[in-house]
Amino acid sequence: MRTHFSIYTQRLTLRLPIIEEAGPLADVISISPSLHQWLDWCSPSFDKQEAEKFITANQLNWVKDLSYGFGLFRKSDKALIGMVAISEFYRSFNMASIGYWVADEYQQQGYGKEALDALIEFSFSQLKLTRLEIICDPDNVTSHHLATRCGAVKEGIFRNRFIFDGKPKAGLIFSIIPEDTF
Repeated sequence: MRTHFSIYTQRLTLRLPIIEEAGPLADVISISPSLHQWLDWCSPSFDKQEAEKFITANQLNWVKDLSYGFGLFRKSDKALIGMVAISEFYRSFNMASIGYWVADEYQQQGYGKEALDALIEFSFSQLKLTRLEIICDPDNVTSHHLATRCGAVKEGIFRNRFIFDGKPKAGLIFSIIPEDTF
């Protein structure tokens, strides 16, 4: 996919962050304690250098067609407020995983749902996927709530489904298929 591709919603522009946005990315991650408990790469000490590496890796993944991480940029002030991503493509099964986070300051304002709805629609209509999965920590109730608000169906807890701090953890799996959204 082209690295200059964008998705537009009522209040957001979803696009690939650029290296010049490493500072704002580091800022929203470092001051969002709710992210630190669920994403092992997020921490209060997340800095501009780590953000530059993250953005560079994300850009490379786009070029290699491995995953697509979209920054959530508020149209009103261009603020970077979170990210959504399509990753873990299983091409032989025509499916992928989606993930998301919204900085603490911007949570509970509908931005996550708005961004996820757009990403889901894009995944089905443009990428022609037939299944999306959301993998959550079983204790991350906020993430579960957002998944179900976007039409995802809870399927169950899968043992050793993801790695957190170098150790396997169980993951609560939600799925979305086109019939769930259209």
